[in-house]
Amino acid sequence: MPDIFTITVNGRERFSCHDDQTIIEAGQQAGFGFPVACRNGVCERCMGTLQSGHVQQRNHTIHAGDADSIQVLYCIAQPLSDCEIDVPEVTAPGELPSHEVHCQIQQIEALNHDVSRVWLQLPAGKRVQWHAGQYMMLNLNGESFPFSIANHCDGRRLELHIRHGDDNSAAQDIMAHLTSASTVSATLPAGMRFIDSAPEQPVWFICGSTGFAPVKAMVERLIALDFDHPVRLFWGARTPEDLYLPTLPSQWKMALKDFDFTTALSDIRHPDHAEGLVHEAALAALNEPELPLFYLGGSPPMAWAVFDALVEEGVPAGNIHCDVFDYAPRE
Repeated sequence: MPDIFTITVNGRERFSCHDDQTIIEAGQQAGFGFPVACRNGVCERCMGTLQSGHVQQRNHTIHAGDADSIQVLYCIAQPLSDCEIDVPEVTAPGELPSHEVHCQIQQIEALNHDVSRVWLQLPAGKRVQWHAGQYMMLNLNGESFPFSIANHCDGRRLELHIRHGDDNSAAQDIMAHLTSASTVSATLPAGMRFIDSAPEQPVWFICGSTGFAPVKAMVERLIALDFDHPVRLFWGARTPEDLYLPTLPSQWKMALKDFDFTTALSDIRHPDHAEGLVHEAALAALNEPELPLFYLGGSPPMAWAVFDALVEEGVPAGNIHCDVFDYAPRE
């Protein structure tokens, strides 16, 4: 029987590898994406560093810390022990490779008094993919700014929703740059809270302000998947004017088999909207808290407050997803 070892990749993901397999063979079987072309150690695309452990490579044993352990070719390396390896551009199962690209700024349009939609186009000849619900980084003047991608991956266009009210000077500076420039540097995709394949349970979205952007992308993906489980949207704002793209949920009601939505206003009463905080409307409609998957869109304070309210109501914590939980964890 072959020995089985654990391979840790870039300090964060693991897979099992038999001693009669190459590390890349086992990794690909486990769903990892390694940079590889030749599979015989010629192209050197899979070269990486052996941080710990021992491997056999072309009748030569390499030990972590040896001079040649920084140039291991994992398409021909077989493990002799548990190993920790660093290899650039490896993607974990379900993860997409990140790209830094220069996008054309195609169009900017106002959606309401303080939200604009920005359309970017990815460069031709370079395949860039993202999952619905992921975000990207705009790289401006040595800084990077995260923005959710508001459309699912169906071509080269990227849709951003940017709120640039008087209380957000950084967003106003970003809009000024985008308005005056023809291209912008971007890095994408980022984020592990997304929808790619169809879930096997109902999906509920709770969002506020431009937290609607990733929700829009995920709903579009569910439509493309012909999703047949219930989908519920709860979208909160201060006033009716803050609900940009207000007719879009009605269109989704026609496109999905079982879709319904509620809009909630926190600052005023209006007969067409629920009153109060948006998650309160969701809790009022929640009969089976253990059943749906929840995707939240909004600021860190909002996301954590909604998380707490859902868990208190009986929703399993593992059923609640938001990028905030990854980039702004609680201390």
